[in-house]
Amino acid sequence: MKILIEKCATCLKGELRGKLEALPPKARLGIVLTAFALFASLSLYMTATAITGFGGGNGATEMRHIEKLDLPVQESDNLYNNVYGNEKRTEE
Repeated sequence: MKILIEKCATCLKGELRGKLEALPPKARLGIVLTAFALFASLSLYMTATAITGFGGGNGATEMRHIEKLDLPVQESDNLYNNVYGNEKRTEE
């Protein structure tokens, strides 16, 4: 599948490059500037709509607090030995 995709991509690149090389330099510059203007205008539009629509949800924002977890508690005087075995911890 990967080989098929690479062959198609190479073929399309070759065709596009052939068509673009046939154009005069001013036409190529016009195409590049048009593509850039389209990209810039759409980017500005998306940014502006994201800024103006920020925080406009369905209702008021509700703050929820994290509830206390009910974890099992181990009743032992020597928790370290229960977790790591009977070996003593050495500081290195």
